[in-house]
Order: sequence, then structure tokens, then C-alpha cells
Amino acid sequence: MIMKKHLYLLGLCALFLHSCSFLEQSDFMETKIISSNLNEKIIYKYYQTGIHDYKVDFYSVDHLGSIKLFEHDINDVLLPSNTYHISESNDELVIKTKLFPEARKLVTRSGKSIILTNR
Repeated sequence: MIMKKHLYLLGLCALFLHSCSFLEQSDFMETKIISSNLNEKIIYKYYQTGIHDYKVDFYSVDHLGSIKLFEHDINDVLLPSNTYHISESNDELVIKTKLFPEARKLVTRSGKSIILTNR
């Protein structure tokens, strides 16, 4: 009877651990700061999610914490090329890539404009 309880508890623990997302983390590769001032940093984090697949997350980081701006999944075909062309002037950051289906504009908490464009 005691053995059944131990087996049952062990099975529940295994199911719990199997469902935890930290066991499915991607292989982290790189973090890069692409814009920085006294109030805020714009960074990207780069992960390998599979044999030929990668994920790029862009974040705004300030004294209150971080906010994910957007993410992209890319594969080996796009990896060797310069996937992102980034330029900055004043309070505007322009990120150009062919991965965006249409142009979008984001504004961070500190007022920095981020323009995503495919041109």
C-alpha cells in the first residue's frame, strides 16, 4: 500500500516537471544592445529553437523592467544574410528586414519610436 502511494506521488511529480516550460527552453545564443540612452535600452535576444531554426526577440529595457516589442522566427536560409538593418537618429530607431509583411510603428514607454519596415 505504501509502495503504491510512493509510485503515485512519483508519477505526479514527473507529470508536473514534464509540463513545466523551463524544460523546453531554447538554446540561448546572444544578447545585443542595439540602442542605448540614459532612460532605456533596446536589445535583441537570439535563440536556437531547432536544428535549422532560430528565434529573435526584441525588448525595451528601462528602470521599470522589460517589455517584449516583437519576435521573429528565422531559419538557416536567412541566417547568413544581414537579416536586420538598424539605423538610429534622435528618438527614432528604424529596423529594416524582409521578415515584416507591412510597416509598423511602436512607441516605447520612454517615448522612443521604433519603425519596423520591409523596405
